[in-house]
Amino acid sequence: MSTNQEKSFIATLSTPIGNPHFPRLTYGRNISTLRPDYEAFTFSSHIDVSDYLFLHPGIAPDALTFYFRCYDNYYAIYILNRGPYYYRAISKEQKDFLNAYVSQDGDETTFNLLDANGKIITLDQLDSDTPTVRIQTRAGKLLRAGLSRSKYDPKVGTFIRTDPNHSSTALDFRLNILQRNAPY
Repeated sequence: MSTNQEKSFIATLSTPIGNPHFPRLTYGRNISTLRPDYEAFTFSSHIDVSDYLFLHPGIAPDALTFYFRCYDNYYAIYILNRGPYYYRAISKEQKDFLNAYVSQDGDETTFNLLDANGKIITLDQLDSDTPTVRIQTRAGKLLRAGLSRSKYDPKVGTFIRTDPNHSSTALDFRLNILQRNAPY
């Protein structure tokens, strides 16, 4: 895959149900919550979700800034916030959850941006007429608002997941593009 600076960009994301955040970055410490799914043979009913990506209505829409690095018509998504998460990749590492991952060049999870008709788009097609986009993994799984046994944890919010069996609706993301043709 070849990278394409002309289609790479920096943006913030928001959704109608909340804005993305990582609990450790938001609260400055590790955060645990009730396991979202029932799992047999576990020693604890709680898991550390500090590095998981969540949506929360109380988080500012510009709390996280993302760098979308274009590879052909796919994007690797990196966190640009200074601190321990700087330049970590958004990745699907834990089952169907998204988390912050320290990547080696080329092993990032890649995503497609989709328009309202489900067609793959890149920065060329993103303008003020594109109110929202959907994001799907390279394997074709849409990012969704996750369901959880604990309905809603007011501290962390709603998981972002990819498994439709553990999720409600697909997420419509509003992109606030801060810089187009961003260098890597």
